[in-house]
Amino acid sequence: MRFWAALLTAMLMLSIGSLWVYSSYEDRVGSIGPVFLSPVEHQGNVTSLSTVTAHTPTSSLVEASCNGNGIVEVYDIITGAQVDRHAVYGHARYQFVLPREGDYLIINNGTEKVTCSFRFIKNYPTKEVQNAVYVSGSAFALLLALVVWRWVR
Repeated sequence: MRFWAALLTAMLMLSIGSLWVYSSYEDRVGSIGPVFLSPVEHQGNVTSLSTVTAHTPTSSLVEASCNGNGIVEVYDIITGAQVDRHAVYGHARYQFVLPREGDYLIINNGTEKVTCSFRFIKNYPTKEVQNAVYVSGSAFALLLALVVWRWVR
């Protein structure tokens, strides 16, 4: 019984410790830019585009500040899914979420030039990581309670 109690306590502490690790870098601020985004140009069968690639190790809240006229779009490089799209006329300041860790492509899909800077203002574990930590922590806590209850009885 002591072995199982010690094992389950260690696993529960591991789950709590992983949450503490995420909270230690939650407020680390990173930035990209200012970057110059040329508009997408189509000439016959040739499309030229100016891109910026961003990498984030976690899910992140990003604040964008852009000047110019255009449409700033953010795509997940792995899935090809569009994550964000904002029209910029003059100056725009907005926030969006990068939903998972990985690389993202930033383009200007408008007709004029745009200059943007991006600040990563909050970092979070991805939904999959949060779910795994919460489920495992809950399971270990319940099993530990069962072992202690049987031990005392």
